[in-house]
Amino acid sequence: MDFSENMIETAKILPNGNHPGINWICGPVEKVLLSPPYALITAGQSLHWMDWEVVFPRFKESLTRNGTWQSSARKTRPCLGTATCLRKSFRLTPQIRTSYLTIWSRSWRAEICSIKKGEKSVKPVSFQQSIDDYVESFHSMNGFSRERMTEEAAHGFDSEVRELVSKYCPEGEMEFQSVGKVVWGNPTTK
Repeated sequence: MDFSENMIETAKILPNGNHPGINWICGPVEKVLLSPPYALITAGQSLHWMDWEVVFPRFKESLTRNGTWQSSARKTRPCLGTATCLRKSFRLTPQIRTSYLTIWSRSWRAEICSIKKGEKSVKPVSFQQSIDDYVESFHSMNGFSRERMTEEAAHGFDSEVRELVSKYCPEGEMEFQSVGKVVWGNPTTK
């Protein structure tokens, strides 16, 4: 299920994306017609976009008696060379700092909305990203989405972060460590 037709069409052309056991549903999870029961419900980093007061009761009602839900998240940390830069960027603009903290506190609260059965983290993976791609990545987050910012605010945000990061990454590339985590359990109706 996804509210983006483009995401579903892309998923269908991936390996096994056209498997007859997959029923693709387009629309917001809060409103689409479901066909329960489900043994597993998953939510990735999109969970912070959802209305939890609606989706967690739907998850609970839609699972089999022994069904479970899982949430996955990825935390990306800059390597030592860029850490100073990012700390400064989040300190300079209260809007940036507030939005960033809101996103992570909502991810943490997602675990509270379930009776946790387990969790698993993977070892850190290093990767590099251009400064432009790094700046653009913020707009995939709820607090920084272009739909929630004026064009002028988004441009100002992009310019400020790009300028700060560029001071510490003169080659135009940033190095990161990414760690994935999966948490599973039974949803509650909190």
